[in-house]
Amino acid sequence: MQTEIANSKQWRNCLQYMFQRVTEQSYNTWLKPTVGTPTDSDKFVLGVPNQFVADWINSHFSELINEAFLEVLGKQYVVHYQIHEQPETEPQVTINFDQQNATARSERNNSDEASPPLSSRYRFKSLVVGGFNEMACAASMAVADAPGTTRYNPLFIYGGTGLGKTHILQAIGHRIQEQFPNKRVVYATSEKFTSDFIASISEGSVSQFTRMYREVDALLIDDIQFLTGKESTQEQFFHTFNSLYHYGKQIVLTSDRPPREIKKLEERLLSRFSWGLVCDLQAPDLENRMAILYKKLDSEGTTLPDDVIRLMADRVTSNIRELEGTLIRLLAYASLKQSTVDINLARRLLSDSFAHQKKQVTIAAIQKITAEHFDIEPAMMKAKKKTSHIALARQVAMYLSRSLTNSSLKVIGGEFGGRDHSTVIHGCDLISRKIAVEPSFRERIDQISASLLY
Repeated sequence: MQTEIANSKQWRNCLQYMFQRVTEQSYNTWLKPTVGTPTDSDKFVLGVPNQFVADWINSHFSELINEAFLEVLGKQYVVHYQIHEQPETEPQVTINFDQQNATARSERNNSDEASPPLSSRYRFKSLVVGGFNEMACAASMAVADAPGTTRYNPLFIYGGTGLGKTHILQAIGHRIQEQFPNKRVVYATSEKFTSDFIASISEGSVSQFTRMYREVDALLIDDIQFLTGKESTQEQFFHTFNSLYHYGKQIVLTSDRPPREIKKLEERLLSRFSWGLVCDLQAPDLENRMAILYKKLDSEGTTLPDDVIRLMADRVTSNIRELEGTLIRLLAYASLKQSTVDINLARRLLSDSFAHQKKQVTIAAIQKITAEHFDIEPAMMKAKKKTSHIALARQVAMYLSRSLTNSSLKVIGGEFGGRDHSTVIHGCDLISRKIAVEPSFRERIDQISASLLY
């Protein structure tokens, strides 16, 4: 028998938050018919018209709902679905997209919170520009300031692991949204594009998929090389590319290698990737590595002596991610031992690390140690359970996996129960913000890091 649920102000505010982050069709079909109210515990009762809608929301919108809880209500809830027939008098959140879309997007873009899956950390202002990435950054700013109207369409950026491709790509998305609130920007990895296409086939919603990726003003695709060997997905991307290019929409792609070196990718795609501008990212030189460390320290709200910065920059030359990882190791050790970081300590730690090729940290080890610190079972890292305590532990482990390993977002998500890359980005962002405002929490993260590294 169906029950009535009073629609709370909390849920209406969550709906207002979520409508800015989904399409009009998705909102009206799945989220608008729901009602919800929190209980005295950490449970949130969500009323839905039928079981099918409950299953769909749980599979497609659970991460967004969790984000809305955290951002709007300031805490996490466990959702309990109930079949609920909404009375005619039940107030709903009705949104006029045509009149309010521009305002809503403007509010979203002017806030400090980035709409997922764009990371708030990945903006041009946090990017160190030097000879190693100058051309790519200049071209990226040009297309962000005038999407679809420059000669750089498509813009193809390639470079090795940890050199900043994702940072630049998402910075483009942020800048377009800030400059042109009415323009629709879609960022996705090639794996996300592939999984969305496969899902659309199985659910009979290919037309919805094509609208999602073709009715945009800028399409940003990360790691395009992973389309290799996926013939049907390549076919779909070929038509998506043609449609966007024909209508003067901006396309930006990244890869770990130049177009002609991507094997098992159709010739017609490789040809199109070179229609605009192809530019590469190199490993940063000593001065730029030092600048990256200074900027990272500034974002973390801390400092180190100049000679320590130079020593790290001199020792770590491979990529930016490893450079930042070394900095995290040093700060973690100092925090654990309650010692001041000086040149002698830095020289000893870096010498020990390189002499032993650094202690290899695995995602499994991170999950185990983090679970111990939060007093939960390691299996909870991969489970679907989403209590606030477990969710926080899982997000900490994701953050550490991103910081202390060279694993991709896809690999990290896979190790945490097959979660999407956007979930990993969102989790890392939440932990970064919490570290910035809570010294005690930063200390806790440092202790976990030190347990893994030393």
